[in-house]
Amino acid sequence: MKTKEKIKIRALELFNENGIEYVGVRELAADMGMRVSNVTYYFPTKDHLVNELSKDLRDLNSNTFFELPNPTLYSFLEMLKATFYNQLKYRCLGLSFVHLITQNPMVAERYKSTAKKRFSTIELNLKNLSKNGHLNNLSDEDMLMLGSHIGIISRFWISECVISFKETTAPKQIQHYLRLVAHTLQPYSTVKGKAAVRDFFEE
Repeated sequence: MKTKEKIKIRALELFNENGIEYVGVRELAADMGMRVSNVTYYFPTKDHLVNELSKDLRDLNSNTFFELPNPTLYSFLEMLKATFYNQLKYRCLGLSFVHLITQNPMVAERYKSTAKKRFSTIELNLKNLSKNGHLNNLSDEDMLMLGSHIGIISRFWISECVISFKETTAPKQIQHYLRLVAHTLQPYSTVKGKAAVRDFFEE
């Protein structure tokens, strides 16, 4: 494995264990038995290293979070489930989200376009779920509110989880927040949609 990848892997482990704010380049280098210059050769500052990890998560999410070709509420929840597991792997980024957006210009700038793309993806899937008979026809305001609710849950569930469900297993944590999404959609779901949600949680 190349040195750059080794640094990223160990940094992610340490950031997940201790928090991004509490692990510096010196601590990382010492943990890996390296000189600081060996780390800064690949990542001039910690901000550059965190930015690389953020890009890795973005790319990982791009493989799981997309416009579904023929969505059902079952496949929509499956998509979110896969994305939540990606976020769990990079949980330090979720826990430090506000800090990164305010303090890391590289992450903040890229997030602007990523956030727009993610919201657009949610809206497209909601529209297609309505076309496929899983959701009732949604007004523009309904679409905006549902998209915003799902976006908030997707961005901040890890932070809330640490406060409320720290001792719970990861699968149970994720299931709770998927149920929260399903509950948000429930008033707009058709009989077909509700059946798909039941099938998802019964498996």
